[in-house]
Amino acid sequence: MLEQNRLSVIADVIRGNKVGNQHELKELLTNKGFDTTQSSISRDLKKLGVVKVDGFYKTPCIAPGESSKVDRLDATTAGDNLIVLKTGPGNANRAGFIIDRSSIPGILGTIAGDDTIFVAVANRQQQAKVLRKIFALFD
Repeated sequence: MLEQNRLSVIADVIRGNKVGNQHELKELLTNKGFDTTQSSISRDLKKLGVVKVDGFYKTPCIAPGESSKVDRLDATTAGDNLIVLKTGPGNANRAGFIIDRSSIPGILGTIAGDDTIFVAVANRQQQAKVLRKIFALFD
């Protein structure tokens, strides 16, 4: 079975069901004709960037044709090296994943919660550049 096909099916299953653990996911995949191991599922979840929100798996990955829009994106700076982004409830992991995958120069790292993302930047001069590039991602 092609890995990309399996990853696509896993993402679809997670988007269409409330899946709380790998055992449940394995059962749902078996019902769809995919015989896989727990270790393969674990690796696949990591590749997809799947996170748990309120006890259920959520995929922050953007599927082909899916929008990169988030409910809202507000920003403020905190000191010389931090940008604080606020999103709608449940959108921070998805937005953080998109920011991480964009490889914006000047970003040292991100931490995402439910509706808040902390973006560490190298210095104050980088903050404005990084902010413009982040907002461009979600236009």
